[in-house]
Amino acid sequence: MTGKFAKRALLFIALLLLINVALDQAFKAFSVHNILNRRMDEQFASYNDTLKYLSLGNSHNCINTYILENSFNYGSPSENYIQSYYKLKHILEKTDKKPEYLLLQADISTYGPKIAERYEYNSYWINYINYPELARIKGDREVLTKWLEGKFFSYAGNYKDIQLSIVYRMKIRTLEMHNGYRPHRDYRNFADEPNRKKLAWDKANLFSTRGAYFDPTIKAYFKMMLQLCQDYNVRVYLIRYPVSQEFYAEETKIVPSVLLYSEVEAIASGFSSYQGMLDYHSMFFGHPEYFFDPDHLNVKGSDLFTRQLAIDLKQRQSGSFTEQTGK
Repeated sequence: MTGKFAKRALLFIALLLLINVALDQAFKAFSVHNILNRRMDEQFASYNDTLKYLSLGNSHNCINTYILENSFNYGSPSENYIQSYYKLKHILEKTDKKPEYLLLQADISTYGPKIAERYEYNSYWINYINYPELARIKGDREVLTKWLEGKFFSYAGNYKDIQLSIVYRMKIRTLEMHNGYRPHRDYRNFADEPNRKKLAWDKANLFSTRGAYFDPTIKAYFKMMLQLCQDYNVRVYLIRYPVSQEFYAEETKIVPSVLLYSEVEAIASGFSSYQGMLDYHSMFFGHPEYFFDPDHLNVKGSDLFTRQLAIDLKQRQSGSFTEQTGK
């Protein structure tokens, strides 16, 4: 009985391991975010043009690389400063591609504790993140479980990603990507929403936390990224992307934006790599038709924004920029 039981137990464990491997590999292949991120990696590896501008950030980063010349959009869904730092570190230390300018996202939601806890798509980020270092800086050894998840259990708890992957395949038939840029979702228009204020309230509370607007771990990696750019002579612009008027109104009920940006500016100005902030948050106030949802531009909005950004960057470098231009 003991021998039979041991054999059955071993067979059962082996079966569980096989099932886990199958589920893990299936999720990694099916996840639309993994597919998007891998395609960006492939395009960046094959990029052989002048790399003047490298933009990092999450899905708010809608810089159209067809419009902004000599640029690569390496932003990815839910990306935070922690992930951006490790990706940039990899680029500067492990590749022969060094951007002249880094365009770094600086929206209100970029700095809060909720974004700091969004360690999503770890099956992709294990290629970049030093999880032991992150655990030390954050002071939380549980972060190491994210590596374990990404390596062996990528499907665990990611049912929403499976749902979104199905929606993407139904709504977006083909994946168009140019130098990392992919047109934003455009099958919905925020102007057509009957209750934009409610949608904005829901989204603002999803990302922002009352009484905590600058997470310590995000702050640490923000400084590390600026230092990294200073070490490699990469100049940095902080970019505040356009949001809807409704979203901004709800967001600033939660986060004291003046205090936040005063602290951000105080930190950034201590590094020679910092070139200033370009602020477009109010660019399309009163124009919900340029948005997909409360805080994401649609294709038309992205194109209009990128054209203005290209003009402003050119003026910045020629010395003719005025603060009104970047609003």
